[in-house]
Amino acid sequence: MQKIRNSLILAFAALFLANCGTTSAQKPFTADNLSTPQAQRKASGQPASSAKKSTTSLQGSIFSHKGNGLTPEVLQYLMVAEIAGQRGKLGVAVANYLQAAKLSQDAAVAERASRIAIFARQDKAALEAGRIWVKLAPESAEAHQIIAAMLVRVGDIEGALKHFENVLSLSKKSEQKTFMLITSLLGKQRDKSIALDIMKRLIDKHPDSADAQYAYANLALLTKEYETANQAVDKALALKKGWNEAAVLKATILHRLGRDDEGLVWLEKQLQQQPGNHKLRLYYARKLVDAKKYPLAYKEFSKVYAANRSQTALYAMGLLANRMDKIELAEKHFVRLANSTEHKNEANFYLGQIKEKQKDFVKAIDWYSKVQTGVYAFESRLRIIILLGKQGKVSQAREQVRNIRVNKPEEQVRLYIAEGEVLRENKMYQEALELYTDGLNAIPDNLDLIYARALVYEKLNKIDEAISDLRHVVKLDPQNIQSLNALGYTLVDKTDKVYEGMEYIKQAYQLRPTDPAIIDSMGWAYYRLGKLDKAVTFLKRAFNLFNDPEVAAHLGEVLWMRGDKEEAQRIWKNSLRDTPKHDTLLNAIKRFMP
Repeated sequence: MQKIRNSLILAFAALFLANCGTTSAQKPFTADNLSTPQAQRKASGQPASSAKKSTTSLQGSIFSHKGNGLTPEVLQYLMVAEIAGQRGKLGVAVANYLQAAKLSQDAAVAERASRIAIFARQDKAALEAGRIWVKLAPESAEAHQIIAAMLVRVGDIEGALKHFENVLSLSKKSEQKTFMLITSLLGKQRDKSIALDIMKRLIDKHPDSADAQYAYANLALLTKEYETANQAVDKALALKKGWNEAAVLKATILHRLGRDDEGLVWLEKQLQQQPGNHKLRLYYARKLVDAKKYPLAYKEFSKVYAANRSQTALYAMGLLANRMDKIELAEKHFVRLANSTEHKNEANFYLGQIKEKQKDFVKAIDWYSKVQTGVYAFESRLRIIILLGKQGKVSQAREQVRNIRVNKPEEQVRLYIAEGEVLRENKMYQEALELYTDGLNAIPDNLDLIYARALVYEKLNKIDEAISDLRHVVKLDPQNIQSLNALGYTLVDKTDKVYEGMEYIKQAYQLRPTDPAIIDSMGWAYYRLGKLDKAVTFLKRAFNLFNDPEVAAHLGEVLWMRGDKEEAQRIWKNSLRDTPKHDTLLNAIKRFMP
């Protein structure tokens, strides 16, 4: 009977060894390939896709044919472990792999047992298997790395330090990468103070290593010990002059300490000592942008561009010039970029924006049409639709809509909104109403579509319907500032529910007190309540923030009613010069200056 049993086991062995490392449908058990996604998630506490890096599949057989040999008993444990793993029974798999490692004294089996135990989060088994692995393969840096991590978890600091030292001496990676690997391992430990203490004791054995100090600074930053991080990075920079990564780390630490201005001064001094360090200058320029010091940032990007014709620097120069309202300079940079190989689509988009602001819709469309791919491609097509609408080319705009493919629900909503804007621009309010209603049938309770439809109802003088839609938006999203303001303004302007409307406007104002549209609504509500002085205060503030014809119409009317007729006329005439066809402005002038 024993002979038959051994023969069966040997037969299974041939099949088992042949299948190990295969890529057929019957894949062997690995931590990369558990039997079910559910088993992966249960074992790792993370999505299956992120589990792949937990361990690696061994090439060919998991058995190296060293040690005590492939005995029937060892093979039986391996087979049970493999089958258990395929069925998601990680506890059984770990126990049997560990037993196989003990019996076989084979390094590859011990490695396998270690990895599966780590994946299954069985620290005790992982440590036991790791000890076998490191005994059988003392020159393996990876074995020492794994056992060091396990020893940290169980609180054996001295043992962990010994194995981390072995990792440093045995690793084929550079010293910097090896120290950073150790930092990564320690950063994952629950007790950050212990991790930092281990790293400190490790670098104390390498007092002249800039890489060690740099890694220690990174770990201290990770554990929010910012002063410790600052001291360590200073030591790294003292040991290795002109080190870009350490210089960037220093600025990051100063930022975490709330010393941004000091960080900028420090970077500036570094660049004075290393004027040709363009990588560091690029980082400095970006930090200046973060600090909203746009002219200084532009100057630094210009230096980078002058040195190496960096298209990234040129793109930043265009963006900064545009932000600083230096439109001609921005256009010059973007035109140059549009003829280059990098950031071409972005440049075309911003050139379209510039021409749109200049009311040159034909050229704007030409630039937008050149944006073929990238993050601005869809936005450019929407702008083309809207600009065609502004030119009265409704049929062409709607044809563009039909030619656009959408991949996401939010893109479909934006397409509805853009087409609706074309219809509203051309006073085709009934068509816009039907479009938005169709959109809401397809995408129920979409706040953007409900809000847009409310505006169309208002244009059609269907005030009850407009208010109903706006109330629905506010019910679904009580913090929707735009709808709170619109609902309040509509109640104030179109109904006798002025006090109720004022409450909605006040809610919007509390959430966004610097928004000129909301400030205008506040002023208009005070006017409707008969408080003219307060109304003028708010309306003048809105007008100074946003020289809009509707705000001008409101301010002029309140000033007129207060007796300041000359100032009202001046505001109306100046606004009329810029927007001669604005309905609200024309209506106000007609009522008071027939």
